[in-house]
Amino acid sequence: MNSGESPTTLGRLRNGNPRGNPHIAPRCGARNRTGLPCKAPAMANGRCRSHGGKSTGPTTQQGLDNLRAARTIHGCYGEEGKALRRTIAALRAQARLFRQFTS
Repeated sequence: MNSGESPTTLGRLRNGNPRGNPHIAPRCGARNRTGLPCKAPAMANGRCRSHGGKSTGPTTQQGLDNLRAARTIHGCYGEEGKALRRTIAALRAQARLFRQFTS
């Protein structure tokens, strides 16, 4: 920075706050778990990155489909995973009954 330039002539920071003294940046103000207002610097939307960041999730149909495909890729909550868990539970119940009658 040249000696004649002020910090505000260089543009804004990535979070929308002005350059210069970070203590004068606007604060988030969202109530945290202690009931006090959040003291983190706010972004352009008025909230900090923890209390209302940039992403609101997918809104288009393609984005929602991608989300569904990504969440179920491992198959744990699909029909095969549920059937496997039911089979395991039935085998455990049989083993419990077998132990009960043999002892």
